[in-house]
Amino acid sequence: MSFFESLKAVAAQAVELVQNNPQVVSGIQKIIEENGGVSGIVQKFKDKGFVEAASSWVGTGDNVNIGASDVIKVLGSDSIQELAKKVGLDSEATAGLIGNLLPVVIDKLSPDGKEPGGDITSQLSSLASLFTK
Repeated sequence: MSFFESLKAVAAQAVELVQNNPQVVSGIQKIIEENGGVSGIVQKFKDKGFVEAASSWVGTGDNVNIGASDVIKVLGSDSIQELAKKVGLDSEATAGLIGNLLPVVIDKLSPDGKEPGGDITSQLSSLASLFTK
């Protein structure tokens, strides 16, 4: 299996998981809101040493994913455990899922490399529909 095929299979699994657990999207929404919206969460990742990754999510180039341990380091284990209980996964798997989805969500909420203005909640709700069709 080529690298591209492996990546495609992982993406398909993530989409299936999100479709079967819509709490994942609402959990990511809650995490973004609790951390000051897009600019707040991006700044939080930058402050913890993930400047390149966080900048890539808002920028117009490719997004840099982050690992599960990095997500836990930045967001804290309590936040991850709370979402893990809701989605029925362990903390490590939940953090890994966030590490894969958060860059996509931030990227979509910041078109043209600009952080969004206006009502983040409605933007996140609209974005959630992409994952839960």
